[in-house]
Amino acid sequence: MAGKKLRSRLFGFKKADVFSYICEMDEKAEAKLAEKDKEIEELKAQIEQLRSERESVVRVLRVAEEKAKDMVDNARKQAEEIREDAANYAREQKEIVNREIEIKRRAVKSYYMNENKKIDQIRGEVERMREASIEAIRKFELELRQVGRMTENSRSYVNTAMGYADTSSELEAFNDVERDIPVHIVESLND
Repeated sequence: MAGKKLRSRLFGFKKADVFSYICEMDEKAEAKLAEKDKEIEELKAQIEQLRSERESVVRVLRVAEEKAKDMVDNARKQAEEIREDAANYAREQKEIVNREIEIKRRAVKSYYMNENKKIDQIRGEVERMREASIEAIRKFELELRQVGRMTENSRSYVNTAMGYADTSSELEAFNDVERDIPVHIVESLND
């Protein structure tokens, strides 16, 4: 009743004023209720919009989460594949290197064995040459001894021949000497 006064009567207020006041208050209350209903509807619409937005965000988040999970799974799979590929590559490289090492080891072993055979052959040849040299030296020493004996015999023949020369003819003395002297010595004397 702010601003408007109800008129009074003997036993209270005037009915028309009270009625008018109540109607006015009712209209104001209804206007306020309508306004509040409108606000409620707007709030409900906002709530519905927010719910819809929230559901959209939730859907987007779920999709993003699924995509992230898929990406993580794919990354793990790719990492595992890369790891396996790297392990396979390393294994293959190791096998290649081991094969090359084995080939080179066999080549070195073969070379070593061939060289050992050559060394053994050279040792055998050296041994044969040593034995042949020893044999040649023995023969040479034997021939030297024979030559030494022949030289002594030759001196004795020469002395004998000289003795014959005094008593017989010169040719007879040398005929006996040449007969007893080995041919190679006679040839060397003639040279």
